[in-house]
Amino acid sequence: MEGLLATITHSFPDFAAALATCGDGYADADLAEVIAFKAEQPLNPQAILPEQAINSLVGVGLTAAEITARPLCVLDFGGGGGFHYFHVANATRAALRWAIVETPVMAACAARVSRGRFEVHTALADAARSLGAVHLVHTSSALQYLPDPLATLAELAALRAPHFLLARFPLWHGPMLFSVQTSPLSANGIGPMPPGIVDREIRYPVTFVPLPEVMRILEGHGYAMAAAMPSPSSDYFVGSQNVPGVTLMFRQRG
Repeated sequence: MEGLLATITHSFPDFAAALATCGDGYADADLAEVIAFKAEQPLNPQAILPEQAINSLVGVGLTAAEITARPLCVLDFGGGGGFHYFHVANATRAALRWAIVETPVMAACAARVSRGRFEVHTALADAARSLGAVHLVHTSSALQYLPDPLATLAELAALRAPHFLLARFPLWHGPMLFSVQTSPLSANGIGPMPPGIVDREIRYPVTFVPLPEVMRILEGHGYAMAAAMPSPSSDYFVGSQNVPGVTLMFRQRG
């Protein structure tokens, strides 16, 4: 979800219980269409870039400063319809090879939008195999919407890419919390709605993962933090507690 303070009012015993209240959740076909349509829409070049694009530019820029190989190979886990790719490609002259990993519904829409400019996969292993070398793992506002965020984080970290961008992630210090996030369909992605799709409320499960567990996994795979930035576009309000969003950049030690 983009640009709204998400208010979390109910908790569930596990991800499956939360998903049972959400209909299609992130597998909603209209949601995929909206995200893919918005990803390709050009932004005013004189407008201030949204945080979502700035995060990607910082991640790719730091990686490009330390990795001389070209093209720069980016594995974008949960990359939607290519928003991050489009804004990095438009703002830089770096030679890029970009692979997105998405759900089958979202991947079908992203592949249609890509027109060969980036790769689209539904399996992490396939994306990594296709890229060969992975210089940057890029994941933005994605892991917290998975059934098992820590397991997926461990899979991504096990690639041991030189750099790892964990963007727009809740800075949570409590025990694991399963809940449901509600938003207007139009609030997903930046830009206008595609023609023919009516705005409505959508729901999807969200999991708040203790930050120490995130750090334990990344440090266990050789990562050290290189930079930390606030992420106001991914702030949450959980009960009476404000949970800020954060963007973290890591590099392999040594």
